Amino acid sequence: MPRFAAAGSSGGDDKALTTADGQSQIIQVCVKSQDGNKVVYNIKRNAKLIKLMHAYCRKKQLDIHTVRFIYEGHRVPGKYTSDQLNLEDGAEICCMFHQSGGGVCSMPKITSAFI
Repeated sequence: MPRFAAAGSSGGDDKALTTADGQSQIIQVCVKSQDGNKVVYNIKRNAKLIKLMHAYCRKKQLDIHTVRFIYEGHRVPGKYTSDQLNLEDGAEICCMFHQSGGGVCSMPKITSAFI
């Protein structure tokens, strides 16, 4: 499984990976695509989610501007961290392709008065 950790993470010091209250600084986040494929990443709680988004788009060879990341029905802003969005260990973020348009276009009714 692919793994993602924020820059500057140390590999072997377990004490550095927990907070004073015993909570882990690293959580697992699953990114699920529209076709059902899942990719699991390990991220630091204080890492901005844009890093996760870029890593996912690089792996899937997607343009980051063509997809949207959704968590619990809301768009995920990349400028926030998992702590700021209260993401829990094992959270699932959906990756959806951005779609614009599709609105209903009404045409004026043609009557014999116009012909």
